[in-house]
Amino acid sequence: MHDQKTLSLAAGLRRGLRGEFPAVARLSVTDPDFMEAILDYAARSQSNEVRATALTLRSRLANGTVPDAPATPAAGEHRPGTGGTRRRVYRGRVIEGDD
Repeated sequence: MHDQKTLSLAAGLRRGLRGEFPAVARLSVTDPDFMEAILDYAARSQSNEVRATALTLRSRLANGTVPDAPATPAAGEHRPGTGGTRRRVYRGRVIEGDD
């Protein structure tokens, strides 16, 4: 999972690419290859602003500023202080994440 700043950059990049590449609107943040796909579209963009944002995002991903995802407990296992495991649904997809 990526941190909030990285996801915010990716969302801004997706908004910037929508006019140039309508297929970008179908990309979902929950897709495992979302970051690669969005950076691939940005590399083909004609917009300097989009390319600058893509460079920022790429360097952020490459420099390891993305914290490691916390270990997810086994099914039914209780996480201290959270009241158990919770299931989140985003646009019809089940998402594992921090509470």
